[in-house]
Parts: sequence; structure tokens; C-alpha cells
Amino acid sequence: MPTPSQKAPRRQPTWADVKKRLEPLDRSGLVGLVHDLYEANTANRRFLEARLLPSPNALEKYRKLVANAVFPDPFSRRRVSLRDGTEAITEYRRSTGDVAGTVDLILTFIEAGTKQAADLGYGDEHYFAALENKVDGVAQSWPALPAEARTKSLGRLDWVSKRAQAIGWGYSDYVDDVVARLRDTDAKNRGSKRNQAV
Repeated sequence: MPTPSQKAPRRQPTWADVKKRLEPLDRSGLVGLVHDLYEANTANRRFLEARLLPSPNALEKYRKLVANAVFPDPFSRRRVSLRDGTEAITEYRRSTGDVAGTVDLILTFIEAGTKQAADLGYGDEHYFAALENKVDGVAQSWPALPAEARTKSLGRLDWVSKRAQAIGWGYSDYVDDVVARLRDTDAKNRGSKRNQAV
């Protein structure tokens, strides 16, 4: 039998544990809990507003968050935080389920990072790996995007491709390859639709 000093470590609570405590709450109790979460911090407030009060302003707020995290004003003494930019994108996606809006934010991240690297010579291997990861994120979401959003996204990626020409680390080639693949995918889809229409 284990002695008190040899007690097994306590299990970390899980969503199942929380859910079990939520189920008996009545409407008033749930509203009170959500109110407390809303008041607890800014991130919760943004999440609930984006989920429950959707508006074009929500996406704009998240755009600013992403851009300011990735490329803060150089005179502001704010640190570059790719993690904060990524967390803002994840928060928006989870709160809204809006694929086109999420891709918009990913592109904002890529644009801000590319501009910073081109204008200030900022970046290292980790930094460009993060940008390439976001370019991959656009490609992964591509099939779920409506045609209009794909057209706009390609225009933004073309801008990134041009700015990236002045950057090393193989980043420019990476962006060019992904953009070429996306264009090829769209061309094949258009050809397939034409054949089906005949």
C-alpha cells in the first residue's frame, strides 16, 4: 500500500469532467457562467461576440490583432509574436467556423510577415518556417473556399510572391510553388466543369 508521500499524481480535469458539472445547471446558471467568462478577459469577450454577434467588424478586429502581433510598429517596442498571431486566427476559426474569414486572417499573417522581412530584413529559419506553414494553411483550405474568395486570395498571394523576391531563405520559391499549384488546381476545376456542361 502506497505511503502518503507516494500518492499517485492527481489526474488533470478534462472536458468530460467540466461537462458533467454543466449538465445540471439551469438556464440562469449557464447564462451566469457565460457572463463570468465574458467578463474574465478580452479574448473570451472577442470569442463570444464573434460567435453570437457576427458582423464584418469582428473580422476587422481580428485582422488588426494578427497584423499587430506579426508586424508591430517598429517604434512601439512591442515584440513580434507569431504565436499571438496564430492564436488570434485559431480563436476566430473556433468562434465563427468561417473558412473564408479564417483564410483572410492567414493571408494577413503572411502579408505582415513578408512585409516585415522585406522592409526590415527581419526573420530567421523559425520565422520563415512559420510563414510557409501559413501558406500551406491557405492551400489546405482552398477546396472549401468559394470561387470569389479564391480569386481574391490569389491576388494577395501574388503580392506576397512579388515582395518575397527580395527575401532569401528559399521563401520566395516556396510561395511561388504553392501559388502555381493553386492556379493549376483552379484551372483543372474549371476544365472539369466545362466538360460536365458539354
